[in-house]
Amino acid sequence: MFLSKQNYASQNWKTLRKSFLAGTIALSTTFALGTVGHTEDSSATFPLKTAEQTQAFEEAVKEYLLKNPEVIIDSLTRYQELQAQREEEQKQLAIVSNIDELHNSPTSPYLGNPDGDVILVEFFDYRCPYCHKAASVVKQLVKDDPNLKVVMKEFPILSPESMIAARAALAAMKQGKYNEYHFALMDNASDLSQDRLFDLAEELDLDIDQFKEDMKSPETGQEILNTRTLAQKIGANGTPAFIVGTTRVPPNTTYEQFKTVIQNIRAEKAS
Repeated sequence: MFLSKQNYASQNWKTLRKSFLAGTIALSTTFALGTVGHTEDSSATFPLKTAEQTQAFEEAVKEYLLKNPEVIIDSLTRYQELQAQREEEQKQLAIVSNIDELHNSPTSPYLGNPDGDVILVEFFDYRCPYCHKAASVVKQLVKDDPNLKVVMKEFPILSPESMIAARAALAAMKQGKYNEYHFALMDNASDLSQDRLFDLAEELDLDIDQFKEDMKSPETGQEILNTRTLAQKIGANGTPAFIVGTTRVPPNTTYEQFKTVIQNIRAEKAS
């Protein structure tokens, strides 16, 4: 969903204001813990008990912030870092909690060795240009590593054509031609028209009537819906999204970087 400049600015201000308030609360807690403005007057210890103490505390905080405005920036930065860290921790927990569905779904297509000792999962869209670039990397990994399994999660989120192409690829899987069909689309995704999808099925000697039936079957739709739900659970909100073992890796990961991650997983298993 796209936002107008006015709505975008409004949304950004709301986010900043929430962060500002959170930062101020954090700073106030620091004051309340006595790390700023120590006093030997026991009546000024916290928690505050009187209106006079509260007013004095608020004035002290205000004066300190006016003299040291950089404290707010530092506090906001730290707050945002902690939020990002918590979000990553939640995503990692979600991956571990849903590892069986990620690795072993009987309805998801896969490339490579079904019994591979390392499993790479990819969420992708046929309209995604970054997925096209990643496809050659994935193909090479499968070719060079006989013990790698790659689970393909059809995640059509960019266009109606993406959805039709995903259905077509899953229909090709039913006839044992997913690998060929998938990479044919990735090699040339400029045309995802229905005619081209059917022509490609004919080129691969698929039963066209069965192919069309499988494209529109409830089972095919359910696989795509399951992938959408799984992506939401683990925080995969774009394509391509990669997970190797239980490790999330960036979408622009190179062949050599993938190999290093895979080798590290194997080394950890062996230790």
